[in-house]
Amino acid sequence: MREFLDRFAALGGGQPPAQKLSYLLRPTFVAPRGRTLVWGDWSSIEAVVLPWLAGDTPGAKAKVTLFRETFSDPKHPGVYRMTAGDILDKDPQDVTGSERQAFGKVPELSLGFGGGVGALQAMATNYGVYLDPETSKSVVAHWRGRNAWATRFWGAHGRDGSYGLWGAANSAIAQPDTIHEVGRVAYVYDPVYLGGTLFCALPCGRVLTYPKIKWEWREVENKKTGKLEDRYQLTFLKGYGRSALWYGKFAENITQATAASVLRRTLKRLENDDGSLRHEPMPVVMHTHDEVVTEVVDWFATQAAVTLQEIMERNDEWDAGLPLKAEVTSCWIYTKSKETIQNEH
Repeated sequence: MREFLDRFAALGGGQPPAQKLSYLLRPTFVAPRGRTLVWGDWSSIEAVVLPWLAGDTPGAKAKVTLFRETFSDPKHPGVYRMTAGDILDKDPQDVTGSERQAFGKVPELSLGFGGGVGALQAMATNYGVYLDPETSKSVVAHWRGRNAWATRFWGAHGRDGSYGLWGAANSAIAQPDTIHEVGRVAYVYDPVYLGGTLFCALPCGRVLTYPKIKWEWREVENKKTGKLEDRYQLTFLKGYGRSALWYGKFAENITQATAASVLRRTLKRLENDDGSLRHEPMPVVMHTHDEVVTEVVDWFATQAAVTLQEIMERNDEWDAGLPLKAEVTSCWIYTKSKETIQNEH
């Protein structure tokens, strides 16, 4: 028992208890005797999909190119280290692992959907990182300054102009049955369907719907003060209630939906493969939003890993130019521990 407790105490490298417990969930999934789990997860899938969806928005292509270079060159310091180096004014190669996490990964994952200090600190907490309010404000300002394409893509709609996602959505509502394109998506409003519905067409051909969409006064809680305030919000029917929309929500919706289409495509490829890529079954036993887990006979594990990576990284016509990088792992037990995997192989 003492040996187990000592090993558990060391697990997670000083991360919070909840993070340690998460490491214990994966090992509950074990392959049957004679079989191996082969799984892959996309690197920074949402972080790269967002600038790709921004299309010709100034600066977006440079961000996509940065991801492409990172994915193709093993010696590249990576987007997270470059972001951290930029914020800390350090050479990316000199950025430590903890700095990469706090000033690289956390900002890139938390600020792409319009979030501010609150979103940054919440993400930091999830990764066991503490960022004080002043540091957080500085990081947010720095990230937005270096990623002006994002703020431009989020957009605005008002007297000073209408552009980006927010501008396209609101312009569509104001001009029914008229298509408003922005980046690689397009919005159109049907005033009749389901009491007035805003549609968003994605590059993959899927359509997001916002039924009974309208502007209305609502009483909402101010997260900073805890007091109730009246706010004029754009809302739509969601389930049995109404949900508020803003430019960050539109950015999040199209990004996660596009990433989900990449996942669906991969699952279909694995299910419907014609045999040209493999000669043994690779059934999918589970998946998450950015990860696919298959189960194969032991002797086929090496080839299965190569095949899975090829399938996950292959584009279709609709997402041509979207950099995709899959990190593939195989082991008899489902784990994030590299030590466990190395010991098994």
